[in-house]
Amino acid sequence: MRNTHVNLWFVFSITLNALGNSFMIAANLGSAPWTSAGQNLASILPISIGICIILLNCVAFILSGLMKIKFTLATVIKSMSLAFIFGLFIDVFVYMHHIIYIPDNIWLRCLYLFIGINFVAVAVCIYFQLHAVYLPCDYLLQAFAKLKQNYTVGTIFCMSIPLSISMFIFLFQHHLTGLGVGTILFMLGLGFLIDRYNHLIVINKTRYIN
Repeated sequence: MRNTHVNLWFVFSITLNALGNSFMIAANLGSAPWTSAGQNLASILPISIGICIILLNCVAFILSGLMKIKFTLATVIKSMSLAFIFGLFIDVFVYMHHIIYIPDNIWLRCLYLFIGINFVAVAVCIYFQLHAVYLPCDYLLQAFAKLKQNYTVGTIFCMSIPLSISMFIFLFQHHLTGLGVGTILFMLGLGFLIDRYNHLIVINKTRYIN
């Protein structure tokens, strides 16, 4: 029973994370830094945003290892499998947005941005509480948060990595995709929102022990 409930929470959080990222992409006001890096990679490679995000998660895993985060082989396999599913979910949700509706009105785009950032914050809050397997990017976020003893500061340091990737691509492309006010709000606000949602959302796993 415990595993069933935990798995349901876990699937919900990953789906919500991908959906939140797709809302930010659809808003076109600036995506999450890792997603933006994926968008910029997709602009120079013949692959989708989701696949690029999977590749970036591989990079995040390597960086986490360099920060002396220890992983078992099972954790690596599970986390990369999760990254693969997450990337595909983003592609599916972005495709659905294009089929259903992409907002042009600035206020609707701002609403999409607000929804997206909060969805991602709730999703991260949930699966951090579950202590289940995380996305590689989230292992890196946790590593920086522990290093700085603060999610807000840790988020800023962590997100500077994909931003650097986007800027590196800009040097050759002279065109940036997915960077904007939404990116800044995400970087400054995600840690704060995670802290707040950690107080609002408390998953009592002990009730599922039996």
